[in-house]
Amino acid sequence: MHQSQIVCHRGACKLAPENTIASGALAASLGADFVELDVRQSRDGVLYVLHDATLDRTTNATGPIAEQYSGYLDRLDAGSWFGSEFAEEPLPRLDAFLAALRDRVAFYIEIKSAEPTDVARAIRTAGVDENCFVYSESAEIRQKIVSQTPWLKRMLNWRDAPDIAAAAREHGAQIIEFHAPDMVPERVDAARAEGLEIMMYTPLRDEAAFRKALSAGVNYLNVDYPELATHLRKVLQ
Repeated sequence: MHQSQIVCHRGACKLAPENTIASGALAASLGADFVELDVRQSRDGVLYVLHDATLDRTTNATGPIAEQYSGYLDRLDAGSWFGSEFAEEPLPRLDAFLAALRDRVAFYIEIKSAEPTDVARAIRTAGVDENCFVYSESAEIRQKIVSQTPWLKRMLNWRDAPDIAAAAREHGAQIIEFHAPDMVPERVDAARAEGLEIMMYTPLRDEAAFRKALSAGVNYLNVDYPELATHLRKVLQ
């Protein structure tokens, strides 16, 4: 059996402020193989690592990131909301995030709202072409990825395309992700028959789900609790 790769959702997001370099570095130190991160674009086109459309929840600013210029965004504190020990942790630019962590982990990049060609340029500049894959919840962005940057390795969630054969053939995905409740043996078998890699995602500290995924030999296990996932991988694989 191959070894499942542990993907840390927004970094070690339960132990450090999500989508920061500090969170990614901590995930790497806990044995993660990949860090999942979210990308959005500023008013002047700079790519930042941020999940929400607004700055309110995870920085000391408010309002949509798309309305702010990079000079302002670069001065924000993206750590204090989580804990005083992370005060002045910056809102990271994508290029800085990739450069800081590329020698320690690979990357799962979710494009929330950004031009795929700009994301692809950052990936190539950082030299992580072979160590990343991309996804977007937006059907429009997914279509742009296929047409504009077909060389990027792509993931598709099963809920986006329940026809697994179509996921591989029409959408050009190489990886299919199942939320834990969706991952049943017949779907796993169908995905493997199409040559797709398999990722299971759960935000819960669900040891039974982790064990199920690892025992099934998924290619990727996308979790918020890397310390538990890496421990179970040692036990089961």
